[in-house]
Amino acid sequence: MRTALRHVSRGLILLFFASCLYSSHFPSQLDRIKQRGYLIAAAKGAQDDGHVAPHLEFEAALLKQFADYLSVDLKLKSPQTLSQLQYGVAKEKYDIGAANTRRHLFPVRQGVPYLFVKEYLIYKKGTEKPKTINDVIGKSLRVEFGSHHSHSLKKLQQLHSDLRWEEHAETDNINLIAEVQSGQLDYAVVDSNIFDISRHLYPEVRIAFSLSESSEIAWNFSNTADHSLYNAAAAFMQDIYENGKLEQLTAQHYSHIKKMDYTDAVAFYRRVQTRLPQWREMLVSTSKEHNLDWNLLAAISYQESHWNKNAKSYTGVRGLMMLTKATAREMGIKDRTDPAQSIEGGARYFKSIFKRLPKGIQGDDRTWFALAAYNVGFAHLEDARVLTQRLGGNPNQWEDVKKRLPLLAQKKYYSTLRYGYARGREPVKYVQNIRQYYGILSWQDDIAQSRPNSTIKKDIETVKIQQDERDLNMSLL
Repeated sequence: MRTALRHVSRGLILLFFASCLYSSHFPSQLDRIKQRGYLIAAAKGAQDDGHVAPHLEFEAALLKQFADYLSVDLKLKSPQTLSQLQYGVAKEKYDIGAANTRRHLFPVRQGVPYLFVKEYLIYKKGTEKPKTINDVIGKSLRVEFGSHHSHSLKKLQQLHSDLRWEEHAETDNINLIAEVQSGQLDYAVVDSNIFDISRHLYPEVRIAFSLSESSEIAWNFSNTADHSLYNAAAAFMQDIYENGKLEQLTAQHYSHIKKMDYTDAVAFYRRVQTRLPQWREMLVSTSKEHNLDWNLLAAISYQESHWNKNAKSYTGVRGLMMLTKATAREMGIKDRTDPAQSIEGGARYFKSIFKRLPKGIQGDDRTWFALAAYNVGFAHLEDARVLTQRLGGNPNQWEDVKKRLPLLAQKKYYSTLRYGYARGREPVKYVQNIRQYYGILSWQDDIAQSRPNSTIKKDIETVKIQQDERDLNMSLL
């Protein structure tokens, strides 16, 4: 034991002096990043212009926080496959590979996990639900090549030798869910977080069972002797875990997800196909005029009227955006039932609220606050912010204020506030619904833009389970 310890001690001493010698002659990876002024991160599904698909918004926000932590800018790159992503990290073409699991195709270093997901085996509603892995044998099953899903299936294959599946290099979780919805596939395996935020876009897809209880999602780093960036990322993760920022960021991107009733999900799916197209041009042009995302304006109008121009409530609000007489008058709208005027009035009203909010409310929170005020009124929203501060929360963060809004219906609280009673649960549900509709519409829009022509031939490589993965990937070297 002593001899072993002596060898370990000598090794550590040599490593220490070697690292000192290296650092005295060459700048570390972290130094080089700071010198050039930006961090290069790769995420499959991102675009080089910085735009990211909805399912990567959490990862992009986390990367941006890390870049800010390093006092540098963030540049996002978009490799086509996991192989290209991890190869790029291994060769230091990218500083970080985002949204990866412990399944590695190339020698990369696994970072600190920031998200834990389940592996769902999914099927189409109306077909026979598989209860065990044996029910999958003999049916079409597909996963993303090089993913942790492939690794899990290989472990299951040791107990079920007849289990077979296909792996596609250029597919992703969204494509797989869409293929199950369309009936092209019997089954697929996808991550739970991706399924949860996309399920309303594919209401016919269901969960059969989980292949695993928990899989780690983490960043990847080059596996060299230079650990400077890896160590900085580990310190960053520890900081945001301890100060609650990681929990807050996770809540911002996932807490609004709720289970939509199947009937409601199908109705929304159909109305996207049948009703939305007739209003799309109006929504897009009005949104451009007011510097708004047209998907957000579409989501608000769906929440208000289900895209029914003749909608009318018992309180007298009318039209696509369900404007009151007072709001229409304030916004200069003469006919609330005219779709173009209704959309214009709703956009103006939302933008006016957005501009009135305190400067301390930033980012997406500003949008959620504006939506809440659109529903419950600016005055009651201010009461909720005052109450949030009294109770020790942050009045500029939606996740804190939405917990206090329902208290406006309790006399114990509203009697102490300037504007009194309000049905505070309604704006919370209102914002939650619109965030879901907005996410679905944005996702669909993103898919349409990234795959504008289905006739374009994609070079997708199908890898059978018997093939040697290492030989395939070595061909990229």
